[in-house]
Amino acid sequence: MTGRLTGKFFLILIFSCSHILTFALATEPATQPTAISFASVKTYSMVMSFTPTVADGYLILKSDKNITDVPVDGTTYQKGQGLSTCKVMYVGGNNIHSVREVLENTTYNFRVFAYNGTGNQINYLQVNPLTGSTTTPFSNAGSYYASVDSGSGTFLADLHSLINSHTMVAYTAYKSNIVPAIFERDTTGGKVVINCEYSNETTVYTAPFDFTAQAYNREHTLCKSWMQTAAQLGANNLINYPEGADYYNLLLTRSTPNQVRSNNPLGIVINVASTYGETKYGTDNNGNSVFEPKNNRKGDAARAMFYEMICYDGLEGGWGLNELLSEAGDQDQNVLKLWNQQDPPDKFERTKNEYINSLQHNRNPFIDHPGWATCINFDSIVKTNLCGAVSGIEDEVLNVGVNVYPNPASEMLNVELLAAEFQQAEISVFDIYGREIHHSSFLIQHSAINTSSFETGNYLLKISMTGKSAYRKFLIVR
Repeated sequence: MTGRLTGKFFLILIFSCSHILTFALATEPATQPTAISFASVKTYSMVMSFTPTVADGYLILKSDKNITDVPVDGTTYQKGQGLSTCKVMYVGGNNIHSVREVLENTTYNFRVFAYNGTGNQINYLQVNPLTGSTTTPFSNAGSYYASVDSGSGTFLADLHSLINSHTMVAYTAYKSNIVPAIFERDTTGGKVVINCEYSNETTVYTAPFDFTAQAYNREHTLCKSWMQTAAQLGANNLINYPEGADYYNLLLTRSTPNQVRSNNPLGIVINVASTYGETKYGTDNNGNSVFEPKNNRKGDAARAMFYEMICYDGLEGGWGLNELLSEAGDQDQNVLKLWNQQDPPDKFERTKNEYINSLQHNRNPFIDHPGWATCINFDSIVKTNLCGAVSGIEDEVLNVGVNVYPNPASEMLNVELLAAEFQQAEISVFDIYGREIHHSSFLIQHSAINTSSFETGNYLLKISMTGKSAYRKFLIVR
């Protein structure tokens, strides 16, 4: 039986055949701590502090909702323990805390209770706890995109120049940089928990995080083997170069679904061959082998691919899906654009964008401006007519092979159309401003264009036949 006496003198009586055990609560603290304050409040972290009182320690509760929980005397709480309206953020004697597990544009409430004693003698001052709240800022690009106009003919060149200029952060530092700051959440037993971004599988472990011990990978959403530089450097060596180490292209995934994804494109699985958590692997409606991640990361994966292709376009060749290596040609950009619409950026993705920006000093424009994805034909990285351009995806896609060589070219460009049933085709060439600078008829399956008058730079080739069009980029060098 239990009883409460003056001063919260607490008895626990345990009856046995021969004796009675009695536990007295420690002396209750006389006052609560005071003057809670918040500093360095960012979208992904903050520092919370308060003026201490005379006590053995403090129980700190945190929630993005109103907190009503009051600790029970004689009960020891653990960091990471969930209560009815909040979570235990800290138990101990410190009064300055770096707070993680926060998201942008969210109000967080805190309650701090002083206590004395330990174990079943712990005694909380339960009345008038120290309380406070603060709101994290919106994810805000500020004037970052001031030089970029989606309606301009130089939109892609301007966007590429803006985001390509950034600080490379070591690929190997991912586990110490982003995992603790963004992915880890405290749970009981002195452990932390993370979730696979592909499958949503939960993993509990004792920090620090280790890829091998936790069987996780840094998944390259735009596969390393697809990258143009893979042919020169080898896919495994790309981790030492910006295009392979870029944090915007990396998702935190369990090894198993990552291995199943392999070099396959992302897509909508119609015929399921296997599943893992919330992922699916199989074939799409075109018979291509594709991998489908969980629903609330589909848009994240699409925007990661969009970023990577714009950021590194022109590095060792074009970075459009039709110009990349391996299985990239089977990646359906329309699926990615659909996912971009169905799964728009949420607070987690916007928070991660801000955190990576603090490391790399650039942003993913498709998180800040997801609508910009419609402005770009990612098969060949050219501007569409959906944002004021002259050229782009305005016809049905001509699904035949097109050889353009040599590329880069100088005096002459050869165009070969690999169509089983050839009909007269039209060729148009556009400069980076969307101006048509050449037009001719394609009377046979092979044609040559005199490029001696073309200035050095990138151009778009449009081949049209039977109301459908194909697009290729080429480079003129002197």
